[in-house]
Amino acid sequence: MRLKILFAAFLAAVSLSSCTTFKAVKSNESINGTFRAFYNKNEFDGFFSISKNSLRLDVVNTFGFSIYGVYAQDNTVFLKNYQTGKVYKKLNVNGNDLSQYKPMILYTMRHFTELCSNDNPEIMVLSCKNIDGKKIPSSIIFEDRQQRRLRMNLKNIKIKSLRSVK
Repeated sequence: MRLKILFAAFLAAVSLSSCTTFKAVKSNESINGTFRAFYNKNEFDGFFSISKNSLRLDVVNTFGFSIYGVYAQDNTVFLKNYQTGKVYKKLNVNGNDLSQYKPMILYTMRHFTELCSNDNPEIMVLSCKNIDGKKIPSSIIFEDRQQRRLRMNLKNIKIKSLRSVK
């Protein structure tokens, strides 16, 4: 019985050490939700937040704690490992190299609400949802030059607006 309690305490400590609270990007208007991504026979779940000038994707573990974050702001894209605090300019983690998707991530950040009507040979929008009068993509595929695909299904999509208070 003591071994079970000790193991549970150890598991809780390890889980909490890798925990980070998801914070949406700060903007006048942001689109937030959850995602499920498929890349190279791997499946990732997480949270996303996007505005015209910034994007944040947090990949979560099975306990729902953020373990990695992909950030984009202005012309910069980087990855952060929440367990170690290390920041990677090259998006290569655990054998998954996402560096070739940097231009697509930046394009998506800047034109997210226009993806359903724009044509881009590297970004295929499979489906869109009408949320608060805006067409928002709900299923997207990014395809790089070697025809490797990163597919993202977006769920629980909400548009948040900051209203100025006088």
